[in-house]
Amino acid sequence: MPSTQAPRMLLTDKAVKGLPFAPAKPQIIRDTKIAGFHVWVGKTTKTYRYQYETPRVDRQRGSTKVEWLGEHPHASADEARAKALEIVALRARGEPIPRGFASTREVAPSFTFKAAWEAYKAAITKEGKSIRTIADYQDKFDRHLKDWHDKPLASIKREEVVQEHAAITERARNARAGQKYASGKYAANGTMRFARAVWNHAKDEMETPGLPERNPFRSGKLFHKETARSTGMGVAELPAWWAQLQALANPIRRELHLFMLLSGLRRTDVLTARWTNFDPARPSLRLPSPKGGAERAFELPLSTAMLACLERVKEAGQTYYLEESKTWIFPAPGGHVAEVKEEGRQKLSHTGHALRHSFRTLAAAAGVDRLRLKILMNHAIDDDVTDAYANVPALFASLRDAQEQISAFITDSMEASQ
Repeated sequence: MPSTQAPRMLLTDKAVKGLPFAPAKPQIIRDTKIAGFHVWVGKTTKTYRYQYETPRVDRQRGSTKVEWLGEHPHASADEARAKALEIVALRARGEPIPRGFASTREVAPSFTFKAAWEAYKAAITKEGKSIRTIADYQDKFDRHLKDWHDKPLASIKREEVVQEHAAITERARNARAGQKYASGKYAANGTMRFARAVWNHAKDEMETPGLPERNPFRSGKLFHKETARSTGMGVAELPAWWAQLQALANPIRRELHLFMLLSGLRRTDVLTARWTNFDPARPSLRLPSPKGGAERAFELPLSTAMLACLERVKEAGQTYYLEESKTWIFPAPGGHVAEVKEEGRQKLSHTGHALRHSFRTLAAAAGVDRLRLKILMNHAIDDDVTDAYANVPALFASLRDAQEQISAFITDSMEASQ
């Protein structure tokens, strides 16, 4: 039980917000103006309450009653104070306090994790979050959290989250047994980051009643330590990769992999590239919805080697998939190429995101400066105050020079053994 010698202060929103949580024992902070009005501070919540004694009956002392007036920050101190004064007025008139009077502590049992995700998905779709990001969240929801779909959001406890994080780690590790990155820790961490965002939206944006002050999905010591995965090629590996590339029978797929290496673009950006976004006059390729959504859209300058790659794939596309090649730069039956991994005997040592890593490594080896490389890879440049002043459109000519420098370095290195 909390101490009977409770400290006193004028309860305001600012004052209550500044109160630390009570990790050991709950603490009561009483209001200096209204007797009985106080805030109950626990491990994860701060709740406004009003405490009073019922009248004596047959010389017997009445019982202690507590009315819950609201949880900070969803209920303001002024709102809770007004409810406390209503109770004071009822008691002064000798009227009974209705059961559950002024209580806002009720939890919304029907507001499940699934409902919270649907609300969050609608919000991030409206703000322009990229389709691939939303699809990734949906995959985490369906694959790793399927047992939590109908679980009331307010009932989720920290202990359950810790156990589920460990379970996801183990399931992902078993599913990826034999693969290069089979630890499962990235899947578990990513899933909990997603769940944390869903919970935060429900509490902060939707102001869902009954949720504790602290997010049960918070990181703390929950997450596994992550290290950057280095999968890119260095200069010495390029000739062997080039030989593997030339052995591929499908000319469209050959140009696909080469373009991914020369551009450093993310896999989906290349697979979904359209001819309508290609500007041969600049020359450039417009990426209207990259990772991060429409607000991260950018124009990629194209080098001579990249233009030659596009010319070859256009000819191949018109030969093999005439209708699809009218829309997609890298066409396939019924649409565009959907998978970068090569099956069967014709394999490549590096595909997909490993080629983006390779581009980063090789660009540095080619001597391209950090700022232009970040822009070419569409990485944020506002972390540094100097970079933040860069006028990206005005740098287009300089960026194309950098692209030429990188492409020349890569092609020269690939053909070094020939």
